[in-house]
Amino acid sequence: MDNTFLGELATSFRGIVLLALFFGGSIFVHELGHFLAARWRGLKIERFSIGFGPKIFGWTGKDGVDYRVSWIPLGGYVALPQMGDPEAIEGATESDVEKLPEISYADKMIVAVMGAVFNVIFAFALATILWFTGMPVPEGNGSTIVGYVPEQVVTSSNHLSELGLGQTVPGPAFTAGLRSGDEVLAVDGVEVKSFKQINEAVMLGNGMNSQKQPVATFTIKRGAEKLDITVLPARVELNTRSGDKVRVAGLMPRSDVILNTPMLSSPAEKAGLIREDRIIAIDGRPVNNPTELLERLRVAGPGERTFQVSRVDTDGKSQLLTLKVTPKISTRTNPVGLITYSEGEKRHSIVVVPVTRDLLSDDPLASRDQLMVLGVSPEDSTRNDQLRIGTILDKVDGKELTVLRSLDDLVKATGAGRKTLTFYWKRANGDAGNLSLTEAEVSRGTPVERALIGAPFISKPEIAHNNPIELCTHIIKQTFTTLGRLFDRDSDIKVNQLASVISISKTYYNISEDIRLVLWFTVLINLNLAILNLLPIPVLDGGHMLIATISKLTNNALNAKAVTIVQFTCMALILSLMGYIILNDVRRCTGDSERQLKQQVLERHVYRQVDFVEKR
Repeated sequence: MDNTFLGELATSFRGIVLLALFFGGSIFVHELGHFLAARWRGLKIERFSIGFGPKIFGWTGKDGVDYRVSWIPLGGYVALPQMGDPEAIEGATESDVEKLPEISYADKMIVAVMGAVFNVIFAFALATILWFTGMPVPEGNGSTIVGYVPEQVVTSSNHLSELGLGQTVPGPAFTAGLRSGDEVLAVDGVEVKSFKQINEAVMLGNGMNSQKQPVATFTIKRGAEKLDITVLPARVELNTRSGDKVRVAGLMPRSDVILNTPMLSSPAEKAGLIREDRIIAIDGRPVNNPTELLERLRVAGPGERTFQVSRVDTDGKSQLLTLKVTPKISTRTNPVGLITYSEGEKRHSIVVVPVTRDLLSDDPLASRDQLMVLGVSPEDSTRNDQLRIGTILDKVDGKELTVLRSLDDLVKATGAGRKTLTFYWKRANGDAGNLSLTEAEVSRGTPVERALIGAPFISKPEIAHNNPIELCTHIIKQTFTTLGRLFDRDSDIKVNQLASVISISKTYYNISEDIRLVLWFTVLINLNLAILNLLPIPVLDGGHMLIATISKLTNNALNAKAVTIVQFTCMALILSLMGYIILNDVRRCTGDSERQLKQQVLERHVYRQVDFVEKR
C-alpha cells in the first residue's frame, strides 16, 4: 500500500497523544458509564476493557476487577455476567452465573443506557467549552448568502483541470439559475443556517427524478422575492481508490476579497494596490469571492480593468478608490506530454511530466530526467494500477526500443500518427511491467496561461460560537439522517463511505494543530457512539435493552441458547462489516496519499513560479 499516513502518525507525538486522549477517552467515558451504573446497582463486575481481544496490559484492582487495554481498538466493554451471556464479545465468564443474584429489569436498562448517557454528557460538556472559545470555520460559513456560482464543476478526484483536461459538468446551481447574492433559506424543505448546512443538506439528499438524476429543491430569497429552484446536483468523486462520491450543487459562500502584499513589479503593485485592500467590483460588477475574481480575470484575458477598492487609511477610516489594473498573461505550467490512446470507443489521455529522481526535491538545478505519469483523463479503470500517479515510463517500443529521459525522447521515439505503442514502466516500490496502447499518439500539452495581477489573497476564518444544545441537536439529526440514507436506494450515501478507526485516527492527526477542531470532532464522535450503541442490535447496548424488554414482556420465555446464537451471529456480522469498512478505509488512505503526491508534483514540477520582474 502506497501510504505515508501511518508513518507520519507514528512520528507525530502530538497526533498519537490526541488520538489516545480523545478517541480512547471517548471509549473510556462510554465504558465508565456502564461501570459506575453497575456499581450503583450492585452488579458483579469482572472486567473493564478498552478494546477487544487479547490483553496488552492491565492490572487487578482492590475491588477484584480486571482492568485492561486490549489489542483490537474497535470499542471496549465492561464484563457483567448478570447482564446475560457475554461470551460473544467478552469471552467466557469466570463467575458461576447461576449463583449470582438475579438483577431487575430496571437494573439492566439503567446499566445498558448509561454508556450512551455518559457520551452525551461528555459531548455536551465539550460543546459548552466550544461555545465560549469559539470554533474556526471557513470565511462566509456564518451566512447562507451565495458568493459565487461556477459555470463548471469538476467531478473526478483524479481530474487534470489544471492542464486543461479533466471530467467536468455544467455547474448544477448555475444551470438551475442560482446567482451571486441569493440567500438560501432551505434545502428540500429543511431550514439551513450556515453554508456548511447547505452542503450537508445536498450531500445527504435523496431526491431523484424520473431519469434517475439527483434532485434538490432550494428555497431562496432574491431581493424581496421568495423562490423555489430545482437543482440537479452533480455526483463528485472524492477518492479514486475508495470510489466515494457525494452530491454537490456547485456553490461558494460570499467572502471578502482581500489582497496580500503585491509581488514586485506586478500589475497590482504598478496600479497602486496594497496589502489589505478589499476588491469590491471589477468593471462595475460586484466581486463576492476570491475564486470569482480569478475566474473573471481568466475569462476576460488581457486588457485594462477597472477595480473598485475599499481601503482603510491610517486613521481607521474607509475610503473608496477606483484603480486601473492591466493583468499580465503568464504561462503557469512547464511542458507536459500527452499520450492519447483508444480503449473501446473511448479516447484517453495520459499526462506525463518530466521529474527529478527525488520527486520531492526542492533543488532548482536537479535534472528532470525521467517521465512520470500524472494522471489519465478520462480515467481508465482497466489500467488504474499501471497508470496511477508515481508510475515512471522507463522505455517505449515504438519505431525501436528507446529509453525515455525527456519529452523530446518520447516524441522522437514514437513519431507522428497513431500506432500501437508498448511502454515499460516501473515504480519506486520495485513493481514493474509493460502495457500496450492501441491507436496511441504522442503530443505536447498546451501550456496553461492565466491573466494575473500578482497579488495573493488573505483568508480570514470566522469564529463560530454555536449554542451547545443546537450543535448537539444538529449532529444527532445528521447522524440519524445518515443512517436512514444507508438504506435508501435513491441516496448516494453508501456503507463503504463509513469511517473506521483508521479515518478517525487520520482526522485527529490532520486537525491536531487546532485544539478547538479536536474538541468539535470529539463531540461528533461521542454523539455517534451514543446513537450507534443504542441501536436495537444484539451485542450492542440497544440490543441488551431489547432482549431485557422482550424477556420482561414474555416472563423470561426467551431461550438462553437461542439468545447466545443470535449474539454470536450479530457479532460475526458486525465484525464482517467493520472489516469491510476498514478495507475501504485503507483504499481511501491510499487514494488520499496519491492525491497529496499529485499536488506536490504539480507544485514542484508542473506549476511555474510567477515572476513579474523583467529580465534584461
